[in-house]
Amino acid sequence: MREPAMNASACAALLDAVPWDDPYLLASLLVLGVIDVMVVVGNCLVIAAVFISSKLRSVTNLFIVSLAVADLMVGLAVLPFSAMWEVFKVWIFGDLWCAVWLALDVWMCTASILNLCAISLDRYLAVTRPVTYPSLMSSARAKALIAGVWVLSFVICFPPLVGWRDKRPDDADLSWFGNDSLGMVYEPTES
Repeated sequence: MREPAMNASACAALLDAVPWDDPYLLASLLVLGVIDVMVVVGNCLVIAAVFISSKLRSVTNLFIVSLAVADLMVGLAVLPFSAMWEVFKVWIFGDLWCAVWLALDVWMCTASILNLCAISLDRYLAVTRPVTYPSLMSSARAKALIAGVWVLSFVICFPPLVGWRDKRPDDADLSWFGNDSLGMVYEPTES
């Protein structure tokens, strides 16, 4: 059965019920923030090292930089909002950013996984065909493979972003609680 949408006073009550000054929750948010900063700084250092040093500009490192870009985007656009959601269990950033955040999460995590697959393929070719590797994995082919990784990742995240296969709350096996300003919050129902 579909729950009625929450009105403005119910939304305000939900936000007022959040313990914004709980020391345990703030400490948890601080730890997650430190981890996020390490993700951002570490990936920036990888990108900068390859960009600055000409000795590091190899075909293999193109894949490493692509992976670092995907992980950097996770650290910038996904993790801060995930931390707030995990700690306070309320979404305060609105429905539009919720949809974008979820799509970015899927896109960047899929890009990260596919970049790891591309790195594995590159290393496999380098180990099993050391003599022909330079002709098999040229810079142009590596860039084409990296472009394919990013396009495929986007294709995977795009349909849910535009609402493809969205289930209505009354069609799903979930009990939905949500509103227009906070996004959807749901919990499984017991059968």
